[in-house]
Amino acid sequence: MFRIIKYIATAIVSAAAIYVIVKTAGAAYNAGMNDYTAKINADVEAKRAELVSSGVFHEGVTVNGIPIGGMTYDEARNALREFEKSMVADVGFELKYGDDQTLEIGRDYFTIGYNTDEILSEAIMLASDGELEAIRQQIDDLAAHGKNYEIEYVVKIDADRVIEEVTAIGESLKKSPKNASCKPNPDSVYNGGDRFTYKAGRNGYEPKTEEAIEEILSRAEAGDYGTVVLEGNIIEPDIKLSDLQGKIVKRSSYRTSFASGQYAAPNRVFNIIKASGLVNGTVLPPKSSSNPDDKRYVFSANSTLGDRTEALGWLPAPGFVNGGARSEDSPGGGVCQVSSTLYNAVIRADLQIVYRINHSSHVGYVPWGLDATIDTGRIDFKFANNTKNYIYIFMWVNEAKQTVNCEIWGDPFPSTFDKIDFYAELVEETPPSPTVYIPDSSLTAPYWFVDNEAKTGYKYQSYKQYYKNGEPVGDPIRVASSEYRMHPKRIHVWPGFNPDYDILYPYYKIDPYAEEEP
Repeated sequence: MFRIIKYIATAIVSAAAIYVIVKTAGAAYNAGMNDYTAKINADVEAKRAELVSSGVFHEGVTVNGIPIGGMTYDEARNALREFEKSMVADVGFELKYGDDQTLEIGRDYFTIGYNTDEILSEAIMLASDGELEAIRQQIDDLAAHGKNYEIEYVVKIDADRVIEEVTAIGESLKKSPKNASCKPNPDSVYNGGDRFTYKAGRNGYEPKTEEAIEEILSRAEAGDYGTVVLEGNIIEPDIKLSDLQGKIVKRSSYRTSFASGQYAAPNRVFNIIKASGLVNGTVLPPKSSSNPDDKRYVFSANSTLGDRTEALGWLPAPGFVNGGARSEDSPGGGVCQVSSTLYNAVIRADLQIVYRINHSSHVGYVPWGLDATIDTGRIDFKFANNTKNYIYIFMWVNEAKQTVNCEIWGDPFPSTFDKIDFYAELVEETPPSPTVYIPDSSLTAPYWFVDNEAKTGYKYQSYKQYYKNGEPVGDPIRVASSEYRMHPKRIHVWPGFNPDYDILYPYYKIDPYAEEEP
């Protein structure tokens, strides 16, 4: 029994030993297999890693048809730069303006963005997911069938720069129209040239700057590049040369003479030459509708001639004093012949008389009732330009013929008349009253002198008559009344003189107004 138990125990021990040996051998085998599998897996992973992280693009990958397989990222990027440039080769504009001038709006006016980096980043990650065989299959498919990417780009124009530069060009092209002009030639009264010098105007130009800018910006947005022309509008002047030439006519002329008697005194002739020169070339604008206070359309003889004083270059010459009773020398004597000549021309030019007074006594260089006197600081002669355009006055002295001449030019007369006559008629005559004797303490008997001779007084009424083709148009129109004073003969006598019995002997007559011998 004991032996049987012993045998059973030995068998159990042996079996246990065999089990231990077998289990130990299996564990060793399993460990070896695990190591082998791990090694295989590591090799596969290494292969996969090598394929995935090679750092180059797989064969068959193209960008816009350009192969980049085998290239690194940087190599591919550099290889595509020239292509990028070619894609935007037509980006830009040529702005034409002026006379064959151009502004190149090149690529430096644009910001250009490409998606090249984006597609390269995607392309380099191809065949990077999955097991080794799957990756190999993807690589083989790429090599066999390829994969192409297309570069896209976005263009943005620098609108502010375009606006600034095109606006500057537009401003440089802008030109205001200039009216043709007509300038009086005052010297023509002496040299015989044309009365006026004409100067052609010029067209203005208004470039369509905003339209050109809008076209550039809208075409840039649409990708429609090329040539843009900066057009413009020609602006014609309001007044063309054809509007002036032949349209300014001589409306009137008048001439007076200083050939007789005291009128030809050298000092007097000097004064009328000086006065005529100051009037010659006067330009009177029409009345301003926008500025009623602008009085340049009114001519003033005193304003034009200035004060007649010796300090201002005027010479002493005969002029009326004592209400026209007699004359004596004063600076500027004789200028009334200029104002009277002008007055007659003004009436015949159908201009508006603003202020005029006749002399206190008749003057011999114009008919009765047709004179206009002036006096520094007191009496003026004024007339206005009542036409719609400029009035031009030419005035000069012809010393050889001893005449004062005046011409007035402007718009032609209306169709209703072509000439104006100016004349005066006697209204009333007043004989001189009896001689007046004036006691003079500077005189002693039997000396005496005549202050002035007796003068008959006259009243005249002037008229102007319109004519057309030599025939009167309507009735004469009253212009002005003129009254020339009556003066009794005035004699200065010694105190106590009695006209009833004292005698004024001719050989005691003196002349205190006589000029002194030089």
